[in-house]
Amino acid sequence: MSILKKAPRYEVISVRLNEERLALLERYRNSLTDRLGRPVSIAEAAFLVIEDRAVGIDRAASLHELLQTPTTSLDRIRKRWASEHILTAAEWDALAEYVQIGAEEERQEPPLLRPAIPSRESYLVLLDAFEALYRNRKEHASSHAWAYFGNLGGYGTAVKLSDTDADQRDQAVLNQIANRRALLEAADKWQNPGNIGRCVLTAIREEGIESTRIDQILAPYWPTLWGLAARGHWIRHDRQAVRTGEASEEDVRRRFILPSPLTSGDVTLSFASAGDTELGAQIGFGGGRFSYLIHRYPELVEFRAMLEAPTDRSWHGRHFFTVMSKDKAQAGTRTLWLKRDACINFSASEWIALRDLFRQAWESPDLQRWIVELQQEYGEQG
Repeated sequence: MSILKKAPRYEVISVRLNEERLALLERYRNSLTDRLGRPVSIAEAAFLVIEDRAVGIDRAASLHELLQTPTTSLDRIRKRWASEHILTAAEWDALAEYVQIGAEEERQEPPLLRPAIPSRESYLVLLDAFEALYRNRKEHASSHAWAYFGNLGGYGTAVKLSDTDADQRDQAVLNQIANRRALLEAADKWQNPGNIGRCVLTAIREEGIESTRIDQILAPYWPTLWGLAARGHWIRHDRQAVRTGEASEEDVRRRFILPSPLTSGDVTLSFASAGDTELGAQIGFGGGRFSYLIHRYPELVEFRAMLEAPTDRSWHGRHFFTVMSKDKAQAGTRTLWLKRDACINFSASEWIALRDLFRQAWESPDLQRWIVELQQEYGEQG
């Protein structure tokens, strides 16, 4: 019995155009007729318009679909990169959108908030990533040079961009990248990094770089890009990690052995899993004086950063706040505010004991592995 091959089915649609658009399509039909050396109908011209833009249309549609389920999409993007080191153009677009959010929204900039998040180092890496993309753009005369220049603080300088000289604009952008890098590298004072995330997003989406080339260009910068993207997800989606559902039986955290409780004087520190995926740190003081549980990764890494900060300074962070005693007889004593209505006083020796316990616990290989898993899910936090 023969099997008949079915002819491909084509849908017929009708489009209503105003006179201006119809005239434009007619002009395009005439150019196609001359270029192809044969008659071209209005319908064929309209079809070829869509065909010419099919890749871009697919990219836009794919990005829209990815952003409908951001947590699942970002989790899949991370795992795909880990296993294949390749992403589609739409996946890079989605990642770049969250990189921008993570890099530019809810910044913690000293001295207002500590620690600096994103860090100076992350902004330097992001700037390097942007420069690499910019140098690989498809067209030398980028129509986005003005935006790059402004987002990197160029309009605050005396430099003006030429409307006609693409080489001058190119050099001005490269010079501004170098200027911004020099400012960020200066460790003596915190500098506003500019909108580098926006530059990266624009370069990925608008500079005509093939996704396979983007894979190669951005591979060295992946850890920082992902850390910012996961932070962007945390900011945009109700402080949730890039995590799909509860821990599965295959979750590596189920195999970790956390360190035993550590004690120094009246201070005790212990770690335990919180809901299979989170890592909880319990801080206790002898005689039932006080007990406090840190049960989310962002608070945990800020608490450790606070302990590692210079001991003669107060701390003003997103989650914790300390005030140093002004009484010379109680030098080194501080008050730590855990919540709006909860605080505890630490002597200098108690504070150092707690810091040393955290340092000792942090050396545990399994604790470090757990931190790495949480870092991948929460992104840059401290």
